[in-house]
Amino acid sequence: MIARAWTVLFALVLAAGSPTAPALLAQEPTTTVANKQDLARSRFRDLTERMQKLMVVLQGAEPENSKVLAAGLTFVQEKKMHDRLEQASSLMQQERWDDSLAVMTVLRKDLQTLYDLLQNRNVDLRKLMEQIQKLQAFRDRVDALSKEQGQEKNDSARLEDLQKHIAEIEAQKARAEALLAAQKNVRDQTNQLGVQAAAEATKPLADKEGELQQDTDKLAKDLVELEKKDAELKKEAKAGAAGDPKNAENKPNDEAPKSEGSCSGKAGQAAQAMGKAQKQLGDKKAESSLKDQEQAIENLKKTVQELDAMAEEARREMLKLPFEQLAKKQEQTQHATDTLSKDMEQSEQPDENGESQPAPGKKRVQQAVPKQRAAAGQLKEFKPAKQKQQDAKDDLEAAKKELDEALAQLRQQLSDEVLRALEERFTAMLAKQRELSTETKTLDATRKNVLTPDGALPSALGNRILAVADGEGDLEVEASDARKLLEEDGTTAVFPPMVDALKEELQGVVRRCRGKETDAPVQAGQREVEDILELLINALRREIERRDGGGQCNCNGQPPLVPVSAELKVLRYLQERVNKATKEFDGRPADQKANEDGAAVAKTLSTKQGRVQDLMRKLAVKLGKENEAEEGR
Repeated sequence: MIARAWTVLFALVLAAGSPTAPALLAQEPTTTVANKQDLARSRFRDLTERMQKLMVVLQGAEPENSKVLAAGLTFVQEKKMHDRLEQASSLMQQERWDDSLAVMTVLRKDLQTLYDLLQNRNVDLRKLMEQIQKLQAFRDRVDALSKEQGQEKNDSARLEDLQKHIAEIEAQKARAEALLAAQKNVRDQTNQLGVQAAAEATKPLADKEGELQQDTDKLAKDLVELEKKDAELKKEAKAGAAGDPKNAENKPNDEAPKSEGSCSGKAGQAAQAMGKAQKQLGDKKAESSLKDQEQAIENLKKTVQELDAMAEEARREMLKLPFEQLAKKQEQTQHATDTLSKDMEQSEQPDENGESQPAPGKKRVQQAVPKQRAAAGQLKEFKPAKQKQQDAKDDLEAAKKELDEALAQLRQQLSDEVLRALEERFTAMLAKQRELSTETKTLDATRKNVLTPDGALPSALGNRILAVADGEGDLEVEASDARKLLEEDGTTAVFPPMVDALKEELQGVVRRCRGKETDAPVQAGQREVEDILELLINALRREIERRDGGGQCNCNGQPPLVPVSAELKVLRYLQERVNKATKEFDGRPADQKANEDGAAVAKTLSTKQGRVQDLMRKLAVKLGKENEAEEGR
């Protein structure tokens, strides 16, 4: 019902105070213009009565719409619009054209204001878009902070890993040094035995060498695990301090431990040499075992050296992540998070009841701040703080999720508002276009019988044709506004070019009407405008009915204005129209195809076919992008 009321008011706005009104008032009979004014007054009275009834009905179910209607009725009373409409009618009856025109000009402005007031959807859309922009900005800041916090947590965790790694290296180095000292002691004892050593002298040393060989072999195996950890840490460093774990996982392992020259390799070689020395001592070949013992000592020394190098490299890596630097970065993130929470709080505007709605995610952002502060404190005490940092990151991720959910709801609401705003706009345009089309047919029939003696068009009739041109121009402005709505929505590939086509048709009709044409090409253009509007309205209404029936959008992020199926139906309808027109043209006699009119028709058909092809290409590109996005998710 509201949509019908807006349609009536829209027609009144376009009709009242036209730029050609002075000429029309001067040329048409007084009774004609007075009757039209009475019709406008009657329609406006019906409209306000309908608004009054509807306001009462909507008070319970739709209080916001009821308030809009109340505001509109108050505006009508304050501006005394009923009285001024009656005044304009009275002035026309008295043939006081200039005075009546002055009253009508002001009335037109007031009618436009009333129309804008009642159809507050544009205001609602702006508010929705502003809210979406605001929440999107908050969401982007939360996302950036979450990533920043995650990186700081990774740096802290890496620092802790390096600390543990260095401690493990030092522990393994102490084992190697103990084994080295023990091996030197066995070598010294072996060296004192002489060439002819008795079995009772070599056996204890052989047993001792066996124990050393077992311990060294175990050390070698433990060093393999240490080297793996070392390689992982180096990979993380190359990947940007674990900034991208996937990258670290997929990169070739340039730091894989080698069998020769690595800590575990040298320890393994020492264990092998000890085994040989044990065998020599078991065979009472003390002197022969000395060579293997020296080899074991040399390999253990190299093991200690390489462990020293490994520890030094880990310490150098730690210097890249000093606690002071990490604490400073954490404090910066904490300040940025605290600033965001305050900005979110300040953005909470009170509603009509004086109550403020909390910004989505604000509470979780606030909860992250003390955890970040605690993490910075721990880092200042030279203690890793990865758990506090992870907790803060979890809060920020939860805030981002709340913002995503709120944005999804707002975008769905925006889509619904745009859908209805476009349907109402196009419906009003169609009603006006049908009036203009009827007027054009009437003028075309009239002009054949009212030509002046010299064959010229009477000025009154010419002015009426110009009035049609003005009306078509107003519709072109409406189409431009609709195009802006579709641009801001940005989810449909077919509708914007369709509205562009609508504007082109209207421009052609305006151009011909300004040339005082009313014949078949003008009327064909007007029918094309009506057809495009009907096509758009039907597609929009089907989607409105689907949503009102509980239809859900299976989309991520911003919902499409209309589903792809609706866009395909529009394309199919357009193609069917082109096919039908092509068959009709093909059925013409050859001479009618070859003449000037036939060439124009063929060019028009070619243009329409090209438009369908272009729309199909745009839709295919849109579908391709959606599929890529879906695969990315």
